Amino acid sequence: MKSCGVSLSAAAVLAAAASLGDEEKKMAAGKASESEEDFPNLTADERGALAGLDSRLYGFLRLHEDGARTKALLSKAVRCYEALILKSEGKVESDFFCQLGHFNLLLEDYPKALSAYQRYYSLQSDYWKNAAFLYGLGLVYFHYNAFHWAIRAFQEVLYVDPGFCRAKEIHLRLGLMFKVNTDYESSLKVIILFWGAVHAS
Repeated sequence: MKSCGVSLSAAAVLAAAASLGDEEKKMAAGKASESEEDFPNLTADERGALAGLDSRLYGFLRLHEDGARTKALLSKAVRCYEALILKSEGKVESDFFCQLGHFNLLLEDYPKALSAYQRYYSLQSDYWKNAAFLYGLGLVYFHYNAFHWAIRAFQEVLYVDPGFCRAKEIHLRLGLMFKVNTDYESSLKVIILFWGAVHAS
């Protein structure tokens, strides 16, 4: 699955460059190209390894314990994607922003993940068909305690893909959010679904 995201720093640089004079624009562009030189391109093997990484792996990658290689690869991918976005002045395919959102989410960089996911959402008219995007967006909203939006995103995942591989996690989070929102009836229903799914597997 293809997807993409833009970082807050990249968006800030683009916005700042738009408001500067010609000379200042050249200086900002020079800084952007200097930083691009610092970030090597992704190799074919690295692109292949990244192809299987998206929001569905959130919480399952052990980046702090034994995943130093994966963390380094994700960090490199984020730097390369951000440099490419700067170089192309943000004119890249919408899926590119979704993938960047996934990478930032896996690195637990929630502000950048949210920025990238929101950019994808604004560019992709059929975003609602992308269950991994909706799941990632829901996780970011959950992190920020924006439960109304997280509930909506998670429910859309289950609607689009009832057999979604992280459905159990979604049901558990939905149950917790409904409880926090004092919607005990909905919470109980979701927890019963979760409990049934756990015992069925």
